Amino acid sequence: TYGLTFEKGTAFWTRLTKGEIQQTPDDLERTMYATAMDTLATAEFEQYEISNFARSGFRCRHNQTYWQALPYWGFGPGTARYLNGRRSMNHRSVTTWIKRLFAGESPIMDWEELSPDDRARELCVLGLRMCEGVDLAAFQHCTGVNVKSLAPEAIAKNIEQGLLEETATHLRLTREGRFVADSVVAEFL
Repeated sequence: TYGLTFEKGTAFWTRLTKGEIQQTPDDLERTMYATAMDTLATAEFEQYEISNFARSGFRCRHNQTYWQALPYWGFGPGTARYLNGRRSMNHRSVTTWIKRLFAGESPIMDWEELSPDDRARELCVLGLRMCEGVDLAAFQHCTGVNVKSLAPEAIAKNIEQGLLEETATHLRLTREGRFVADSVVAEFL
């Protein structure tokens, strides 16, 4: 249930800039998303992440690993991995990837080591994508940080506006908050 994003350099971007196609108005996109949520719920699909729905027991394990910031490996050209707070990506070019391997060189093109603060903020943002939200105790245990200390004013404001809710164990987006999730989570970065 992703909305169409127009990426610069794509055919859609070119057609958009030429006026051949138009971007969907926000209110229509919101209505379409609400209809998808309601229709899928009626069909017994659970929404477990902002853009993902599944029947009970059939959640995408890969996506869950990513949204929970758990370690994952990537093998082959253009693949990514995340281990111990370090994100890295292999060369996208198959030729470059193979040449580097045969030369005994690393196929890694780029890597990034996250600071403890960046890692905590990323974990919070990823956790808010999940419908369960951020498990407060697990977050504290994993990062050593109380999630509410990352952006206390933003949390209070978004709770007051009905976009976030705090339970005894979790901080999560409300249904209304899912419509504007990008804006809400941006306040944690």
